[in-house]
Amino acid sequence: MEIQTQEAQETAVTTVKPVRIFQEIELSFTENLIPVQIPVKQFDNQARKVRCRLYQNSVEYVVQEGTIVSYSGTRPDGAVFQYSSESRPELVFVDSGTIILTVTSFMTEVYGRFPIDIYLLSDEGDVLGMFNLTLNVARAAITNRKIATLTYKQCVDATMSGIQGFYISEDGYLVMESDDELGLMKGSYSSTMEKVAADVYDKMVNSSIDGNGYLNFQSWDDLGLVFSLDEESQLVIQYGEEKEQ
Repeated sequence: MEIQTQEAQETAVTTVKPVRIFQEIELSFTENLIPVQIPVKQFDNQARKVRCRLYQNSVEYVVQEGTIVSYSGTRPDGAVFQYSSESRPELVFVDSGTIILTVTSFMTEVYGRFPIDIYLLSDEGDVLGMFNLTLNVARAAITNRKIATLTYKQCVDATMSGIQGFYISEDGYLVMESDDELGLMKGSYSSTMEKVAADVYDKMVNSSIDGNGYLNFQSWDDLGLVFSLDEESQLVIQYGEEKEQ
């Protein structure tokens, strides 16, 4: 069996579960403090929500419900990001007088240290307050995000989407060619991809002859393949859009 191997916009995730706060910080409107640092890992994917408790003249400032919260910054590669409670309320919102903001995967694609500005705005766009913090993105062990966060299902889906064709090898084996576009370099190793390759080899298709003499195919549902014989008893494999026709 041979398998050839090779931001995305944020996906809005709404949940009814309680908000999981991974870090709680205190920020001041009026005092010149060293900006608080938020340590994260490169390629973190909405895994960290930060509660910002605000102070003005050493007195806790209660953010009113309905206040628009916007935060923005510039990554080390020059890409700009901006999120607002108006457009992405699942990422930034007011909770019990404090601000909850999410460190998104777009923010962590590039490692380095950079500031984030957070604005409190009125409905008319007036700035009610502004404060900042520093995001410290630690470099990931590998730069290929697809491989770094690869799951079994993602690998199977990529293999299925990248199917290019089938052929019979010289020694009689059915070979599937697939370009999964995961970008694993030659000489590298992924246990997830190895597991998927082994399962494709073992489960792709099994054939048997039933009591009536008919040849039956049993294929692996995860790949979405359809096996059949044409009028000349030649093997036909349908995949991707072909099987929908």
